[in-house]
Amino acid sequence: MAAALRRPETALLALALWMVGLGLFFRLCYFGYPNRYQFDEHHFVDNARNYQLGRPDGNDHPPLGKLFILLSMRAFGDSGVGWRVPSLIFGGLSLALAAVAAARLFRSRRAGLLAAAFLAADGFLISYSRAALLDGTLAAMALASLVAASLSRPRDVALMGGLVAGVAMSTKFSGLGALVAPLVSLALHPADRRRRLGAAVALVALAGAVYVGAYLAGLRISGRPATIAAVVADSLRLVQHHAVLTDMKNPATSSWPTWVLPARPLVLGYGVEHGMVRALTTLGNLALWWSGCALALLATGVLAYRGLAWALEPRRETAPARTPAGNRAARVWRAAEVFVGAHGRAAVLVLAAAGAFLAPWVISHRDSYIYHFLPSYALVLLLLAGFVSHAFDRNPLAVIVFLALVTLVAGFYGPLWCYVPVSERGFETRLFLGAWR
Repeated sequence: MAAALRRPETALLALALWMVGLGLFFRLCYFGYPNRYQFDEHHFVDNARNYQLGRPDGNDHPPLGKLFILLSMRAFGDSGVGWRVPSLIFGGLSLALAAVAAARLFRSRRAGLLAAAFLAADGFLISYSRAALLDGTLAAMALASLVAASLSRPRDVALMGGLVAGVAMSTKFSGLGALVAPLVSLALHPADRRRRLGAAVALVALAGAVYVGAYLAGLRISGRPATIAAVVADSLRLVQHHAVLTDMKNPATSSWPTWVLPARPLVLGYGVEHGMVRALTTLGNLALWWSGCALALLATGVLAYRGLAWALEPRRETAPARTPAGNRAARVWRAAEVFVGAHGRAAVLVLAAAGAFLAPWVISHRDSYIYHFLPSYALVLLLLAGFVSHAFDRNPLAVIVFLALVTLVAGFYGPLWCYVPVSERGFETRLFLGAWR
């Protein structure tokens, strides 16, 4: 601790790089295990096989995610590894995108490093880098939409934002949320109104073109009529199918307000071998989960209280005003207020994007699961990285202690993020709430 006080920047760098390395290890350790389906993988792998055989896709999502799995199966074989390589790629891409987005939005390389470290050391992101599911792709596209939103020229925002949103929409309909950050960025851009409007129209048009192109490819490969009318008809069919899924009877469902705890993370895989448990859970790094969710709620409260105009007003950073020593709530609020005041545009973009991916589950009665929170959660960790980087200049020791805590929690939960064998007692100790198992 004395060394951390003398050279806090070195301590931060070492801890952040350790988290990145640890996260990469957890993603690769026993990768491809088990060579059988985990959780909902059959929905996507079976339909990738349907595409391979020229059969119709029976899944209730657009085709692109399954086409990625098909390409991987052709390259790496029809096995656990072949099914899951796309998720591993998008999981790794998420770390890079988070680093770029945070560095640009918060104008700090330190924030970029912390963003990559936080996403690397969180089990929610790790588990979806190891499973042939689609939500890791959405998380990567959510982060990419913020990279697009950080670009300086409206043309570039439209080009990258449209491509990213098109990929997201072609994976799941909730990928529409990827449109929001680039559109908000264009709305806040200082360019003249006509130029901004033209870029916004181009962005939406390009996203639609990517969606139609991906859907046409899926229809053609599956031997069905590949026309724009067929894309529209099949898309409407899927929308109608999703609209009636409102009974919330599946034991794995959970409503969005419970995701802050979280009340019901999922165990994607579980098995007992030689008396030891091997499991993969979506429970994240609790040090990051609870602090990130608290920050997102506080920052949203600051924006609601202070207003958008205040947040976007240029100002120099100032030291937070002193508050009474015993008034902890006031100090916490003031810290969030100073952070949002110093990085108002970044906070608005990140929270708008996170809210856009969360909105379908807030405004509808659609069956919801914890994995629907994954894109928003990735953005919450991005916001947390900006805040921790901001706090480092004021209290480096507190930040070092927090990062050390994150690494300890990652080490404790790591076995359940990569199928490392643990005792049944160890499994239950880590998932100490009954609903978590």
